[in-house]
Amino acid sequence: MNKFIMEENKLFNNIDVNKLASVLVFCYQNTRYLKENIDSILKQKYSPIEIIIRDDGSNDFDEEDIKEIKSYIEKNKGDNIVNYIIEKSEINEGGVKNLNKGMKLSKGKYILPLECDDCFYDENIVSNIVEFFEKEDYIIATSYEYTCDKNMNKIKIRFVENWMRKLLEGNPLKLYLTLCKGNFISGSHLYYTREFINRYGLYDEDYKQLGDYPKLLSITRQKCMIGIIEEITICRRGGGISKDASNYNLDENRKKDIRSQLHQDLETLKKKEVLPYFEEIEKIISSK
Repeated sequence: MNKFIMEENKLFNNIDVNKLASVLVFCYQNTRYLKENIDSILKQKYSPIEIIIRDDGSNDFDEEDIKEIKSYIEKNKGDNIVNYIIEKSEINEGGVKNLNKGMKLSKGKYILPLECDDCFYDENIVSNIVEFFEKEDYIIATSYEYTCDKNMNKIKIRFVENWMRKLLEGNPLKLYLTLCKGNFISGSHLYYTREFINRYGLYDEDYKQLGDYPKLLSITRQKCMIGIIEEITICRRGGGISKDASNYNLDENRKKDIRSQLHQDLETLKKKEVLPYFEEIEKIISSK
């Protein structure tokens, strides 16, 4: 069960969900960055937007904190923010379940995940992502990021390099074979339309921490193309929990648990997404 649920949707019934952008904010032990994250959403020029904040059982985010965030949104939101939900799980269930629960809460045609310790790059990002999906024949897309330090000082731009572009714009089965050797597509700036969820489903909850990587393998072997949004969409603070636990209030035992979960996830990935398909798809590509 969820211990705390707060939502505001007084204006929601008058909104066309085919124009609605759902920004999904996922938190775990990093809610000290939440207001900074929310500020980057509140300044977006696009309308309409809903904000879904989903916390995965953080011990630094209690009922009073939720009330404070609710009050902060109420005080600072514009008319373009037509709905928001703040929800917290009683226990930590893992990043994949948290992601799925956030997606189930969302109602928009456009789904824009944004990790709690990251921020949108500028006030036009949501508009530009929606415009991309309206103009291009894609239901999932990646973009560029500004990698930053913990204080959000910009370090470098991570863009789509030529070898990545060739794979993304080519045969998705070739992309699958390359992804089997390692993931190079960041989940921090992967965006979807509702059609993507309807066609390929939610993330596989056989995994605890790895969500995007198994999904990318699954969809590319099913010949789904991934678009490229040719701009920086986020400022990314260090690495996510699956890469850099130092951003989070975690004790050594919890860090060990996460490392163990990641190891188990990789073993599951090998069994479910690589071994059953790799040789067959390799033969298909070799025969062309």
